[in-house]
Amino acid sequence: MSIRTENETEPHTPRWRRLAANTGMQVLVAAIAAAIFGLLVPHVAEDLKPLADMFIALIRLVIPPIVFLVVVTGIVSVGGMKAVGRIALKAIIYFEIVTTIGTLLGLLAINLFRPGDGVAPPAGASGDLGSYVEGAKEKSIEEFLLDLVPDNVVQAFATGHIIQILIFAILFAIALLAVPKQVSDPINRACGKLSKVFFRLVAMVVRLAPIGVFGAVSYTVGKYGPETLTALMKYVGLALATLIVFLTLVLGTVTRLCGVSLVRLIRALRKELYIVLGTSSSEAVMPHLMARLETFGCKRDVVGLVVPTGYSFNLDGVAVVVPMSAVFIAQVYGIELGFTEQLTLFLVFLFLSKGTAGITGSAFITLANLIAAVHFIPVAGLALILSVERFLSLMRAMTNVLGNAVATIAIARWEPGALDRDQLARTIGRKRPARTTEET
Repeated sequence: MSIRTENETEPHTPRWRRLAANTGMQVLVAAIAAAIFGLLVPHVAEDLKPLADMFIALIRLVIPPIVFLVVVTGIVSVGGMKAVGRIALKAIIYFEIVTTIGTLLGLLAINLFRPGDGVAPPAGASGDLGSYVEGAKEKSIEEFLLDLVPDNVVQAFATGHIIQILIFAILFAIALLAVPKQVSDPINRACGKLSKVFFRLVAMVVRLAPIGVFGAVSYTVGKYGPETLTALMKYVGLALATLIVFLTLVLGTVTRLCGVSLVRLIRALRKELYIVLGTSSSEAVMPHLMARLETFGCKRDVVGLVVPTGYSFNLDGVAVVVPMSAVFIAQVYGIELGFTEQLTLFLVFLFLSKGTAGITGSAFITLANLIAAVHFIPVAGLALILSVERFLSLMRAMTNVLGNAVATIAIARWEPGALDRDQLARTIGRKRPARTTEET
């Protein structure tokens, strides 16, 4: 069965038409055009902010049902993986360790270099800032803990209270696992189908991203000048540098332990990475990646378990960049996040990031979820990230693919009989590592 992304067209379509139909290219063109428009007619450009506001409102519209459905189906699927024993346990432990390291690395980088200092905030900054700072100071630990538990599910969905929706979804999934399978299976399948519908709705909303980007960049440049975009590119550069450090130090260490060269692995996956570069979606290459990993010598049952699970629980690019974006927005607004706030941000992100789909726009939804959940970072700051989302999306998606490839090889390497090391050495082109005592 052929798989087509939202931006794919017929093979015989001229290249210029395929580029014109690509949402990512449209966003890039819209950002450039908006920057020029904001410089030429700044007074008119300032009035285009509602375009960005409406786009963000549409994104926030689908957040509550997506969080509920993805968390429920994710927990139920993890519960079903108990039958596979050691592989599932090793995979989950690996995912948690690597994504936690990535998140901490991103927070360290954004706090050390602080690219948001001196950047002019988007619309309503002065009016909104006080309420966010005040809210962060006034909420006690007791109030925060009580606020986690919803006393009205309908109200939680109506107000978009992400943490309460998350708690309800976890409880619902646990209850679903406790009832007979003839009851739980139809509900789980229905949740899976509904999640596909809502992610299709997200894809439809993302098609409007060029309009939202045009409004956001036009307003930002028109009101605050080109210096803002220069500062934003500093943040993009820092995010890229942090991802490179993550790939080199973290994934590089894992591949060395597995007897694989990270550079040669990237070279072997260059076709898949080219596809990601064109679609900004790591999900677009999932079938290709699974087939490729089998040619590296990984057993099919390991690949079939680790890769799909990794696309929900092991998105390394998202783990590094999304918390950085949240702290960057706080820096732009002049909100000094102390240890307690950043610990809250870290812990909330660890929950919200699980179940994130590897499709274009899902990381932006995760960022919106995170900001809405912690209540001490202005939601209006999403307009800044939106203007450079195209660049961030490319970097995140490529890191996600490499992260899941390394994870699969690592789990197969550490599971007895799950990896043909001779075939791995031949395909990756690295000398076969010495056998461990366990294998002799």
